[in-house]
Amino acid sequence: MLNQAKYAQIDNYLDLYRFAGELNDTEWQNEILGLLAELHQDHSDSENQKNLQQQFMEVNRQILTLYQRLRCHTLEATDKVTNRLYALKQRRLELGREIDALKSGHQQFCR
Repeated sequence: MLNQAKYAQIDNYLDLYRFAGELNDTEWQNEILGLLAELHQDHSDSENQKNLQQQFMEVNRQILTLYQRLRCHTLEATDKVTNRLYALKQRRLELGREIDALKSGHQQFCR
């Protein structure tokens, strides 16, 4: 969800866009459209990163639960359990890479 400051920024850009239209300045209007698209992309990236972090935490929780069950002997260490742990660890690595890629992409964009 967009916060108040984001709404105000969008509202200001829309006012500028309308004003640029009154001046028949299509170049300025296109520039403003680009800025609005960047705001939208930033929001989408933020939501995507939040989703990836939630998935990362869920995978971590599943790994910890399996290890706790193994330690308490409520789960037997079978090939199936070992394979499940391996798959979860692989997924955690993939999610970590995706999160890092989004963060580094955002940092490059902000510079």
